[in-house]
Amino acid sequence: MYDNAEKLLYKYNNVNYIVKNGIQFLELLKYNLNRRDKAGLIGDSHYNRIQRLFKRIAKSDIAYKNVKDLTEEDYQELFIELSKEYAKNTFDKFYSEIKLGLEYAFRKGIIDEFPIDSKVKPRCTKATKKIIGLTIEQQKIFTKYIEESSLKDYPYKNASLLQMYMGLRIGEANALSLEDIDLDKKQIYIHKTVILDRNEQPIINENTKTEAGTRILPIPDNILPYLKEQMEIAKTHKNHLLFVNSKGDIVREPSSNSQLKTRLINLGIYQKNMATHALRHTYATRNIEAGIEPIILSKLMGHSDVSVTLKTYVTIFDEVKAKSTKEVSKYYDKIGVFKDKLTDDNEEQEILENNKKSRSNIIYFPTSKIVANDWNER
Repeated sequence: MYDNAEKLLYKYNNVNYIVKNGIQFLELLKYNLNRRDKAGLIGDSHYNRIQRLFKRIAKSDIAYKNVKDLTEEDYQELFIELSKEYAKNTFDKFYSEIKLGLEYAFRKGIIDEFPIDSKVKPRCTKATKKIIGLTIEQQKIFTKYIEESSLKDYPYKNASLLQMYMGLRIGEANALSLEDIDLDKKQIYIHKTVILDRNEQPIINENTKTEAGTRILPIPDNILPYLKEQMEIAKTHKNHLLFVNSKGDIVREPSSNSQLKTRLINLGIYQKNMATHALRHTYATRNIEAGIEPIILSKLMGHSDVSVTLKTYVTIFDEVKAKSTKEVSKYYDKIGVFKDKLTDDNEEQEILENNKKSRSNIIYFPTSKIVANDWNER
């Protein structure tokens, strides 16, 4: 029955047959994805993500059962399994895809009742990967290594600089071409990213990860000579891409991660799960420490909303807030607002030391061996 139903589904789009006879749960989800894809509603990244969901569902007990026979408990059991295996962001996307399929089945009369209740949606128990960035000392070490390395030593060194000092996503960096850079205005136009097509091959997508990801970023003076170096090389690259692999093709994210990991391990500053995204987080962390307003940082990072910035870097914001509170208490002591001091001598000395340490945490770029310009202090 299901073989015939599948043929009718994809070849003739005979929903009436399915309303009468039912359809396997996994085939329902595939059909609903295919239906939306034909309408131009599904991008390659989402398509690939849902294919991973389908592979996982294929291993479940309900994958090949008729949706007419499945109960709320069956779906609840599947959701509990998924919530244990995937982090919240991925689980939420999988949950939504399953919900869309069942909503379609209910709307078309394939099933008589909508079988899932969002009120009992399980909470994910798999821990979300902790956001890791470089400490100031680690950033100094890595920056010094990049300055002293040739492109032969580290082919993606300038991509690392763009991430670490301009906050680009690795896909955005790897999608850059000469036309995206305006040296006169010292600006980079971010409007593309590298994604995988449905054959898992890297392609340049003419849209960024989010609408807010399309942005114009000022180029720091410290980065400019390295960018010029990369632009000269890019003149010989296919489509004038700034960064290509050893074969002259688009750089894959795993390749960038592997190259970075090797360098960080050799420098003795690698931490578990650290990848290229750590450089973007490093950029955000230094901005927060420097007192950049969250709304401005949100624009620089290309976040869809300032709430994303606040949520992503809540720990760092809390640390800066605690430090600011101590500074205010010290000021109150200085002007004598309260009878008793709010900070003891040890705390006051600690604040002075922290201020002194903050001033020493300026990251210096040594003179480039490639260009005549001296680096300014950051």
